[in-house]
Amino acid sequence: MVLAAASVGTAHADAILTFTPDTLVITPGGTVEFDGTLTNTGTTDLYLYGDSFDLEYSDLTVDDSPFLFGGPLFLSAGDSYTGAFFDATADDATLAGSYSGTFTIQGGADSDTFDDLATADFTIDVGSPVPEPKSFLLLATGLSMIAVVLLRRELLVCK
Repeated sequence: MVLAAASVGTAHADAILTFTPDTLVITPGGTVEFDGTLTNTGTTDLYLYGDSFDLEYSDLTVDDSPFLFGGPLFLSAGDSYTGAFFDATADDATLAGSYSGTFTIQGGADSDTFDDLATADFTIDVGSPVPEPKSFLLLATGLSMIAVVLLRRELLVCK
């Protein structure tokens, strides 16, 4: 699975959210942490109260704990936060395809304001899982054993 973010969106004029890198690779059953930068482009402090996200596919989940528990409580004018924003997880039943979502930072200029400050789009491209080398080794061992048994039977019949 490939997780790609088409970044830059602004929901409220004084903040910009971008995700980096643009593409992350993941297989079904895996989790990836999505990093980015939130910049206060305004002239006043921004208080950061939370986030919201939209991803309309039940086999893909977003966990916003990295930003909620590790992000700043506010950004001074001109400051930026660079770090983890959310984890994306694809369960084992995730079908191959391309799925889009949005992630929004919420807050405001004071404790009474709760606006959407910045929004960034992301896309999750799900691919097929790659079998582990152990699986191939187990298959090869099983086929070898079957070949040995068949060869022994044939040799016993020929005698």
